[in-house]
Amino acid sequence: MAKQIASNLVSNSEVLGVVGPNTSDSTLGAGTIYTSGQLVAISPTSTSVKISNFSRYVFRTVPSDFMAARSLANYMVKTLQKKNAVVFFNSQSNYSQSLKSEFVSSVSLEGGQVSSEFDLSKADFSAAKSLEQATKQGAEVLMLAANTETLDKALQVIQINQKKLTLLAGDDVYTAKTLEIGREQAVGMVLAVPWHIDSDPKSDFPQKSRQLWGGDVSWRSALSYDATLALIAALGRNPTRLGVQQALLSSDFSTTGASGTIRFLASGEPPKGRSYANAMHQSNL
Repeated sequence: MAKQIASNLVSNSEVLGVVGPNTSDSTLGAGTIYTSGQLVAISPTSTSVKISNFSRYVFRTVPSDFMAARSLANYMVKTLQKKNAVVFFNSQSNYSQSLKSEFVSSVSLEGGQVSSEFDLSKADFSAAKSLEQATKQGAEVLMLAANTETLDKALQVIQINQKKLTLLAGDDVYTAKTLEIGREQAVGMVLAVPWHIDSDPKSDFPQKSRQLWGGDVSWRSALSYDATLALIAALGRNPTRLGVQQALLSSDFSTTGASGTIRFLASGEPPKGRSYANAMHQSNL
């Protein structure tokens, strides 16, 4: 579907830039079509490391999974003082595979280990059996690198765990459903998210977005807003497809959005120096 949409947008000469796609799989699939049509696509939510340097026409306002994994691994070893983790992931998802692999590498570099990896996409996956095995292997931490399609299985893990082992998770678990289903078992779980509404008290975006939507918005909305602002700024320089691409890659390009200063490296992603927030879920259930 993402490829079909990309083909339709590429064939419409009035379209000069795209905000999206959403998932890493969609971005990697449709990215070749945007590239061949010389149409810029800025994804606010695709985090797979495979997207770095993937195309001169594919950009993103969200940092790669390398940043999230490194933050989680550092938090686990340095703050929690724990060394043994198990990871739950989806082998059929580029995002999930990316986050899992980067977390395993980061934990090892921090002096810890990932003793087991459990594939949520397997037909015979059992949350209870996986947790039993993890406990036998001395796991202290459960890392949930689930994607949207496997969130329900990850929530089973949260419920059966009963807060016995510390929970860490990636940004796809950052959703209201996690608290609705996980309830008190999810309280205290730490997630790595690229933006949090309370992370920058100087920003006026939280207040403006609350006025518009009547509630708090998530990192997905904030980085979609930033992707849109980047396109607007690029169009202001040169409102052609090639002009937009050249503007975004220019060394002097920048604009200000919800996450702060928006600019892009030659790889198409934001500079790695941008902070990654560790968001502690404390729910009011």
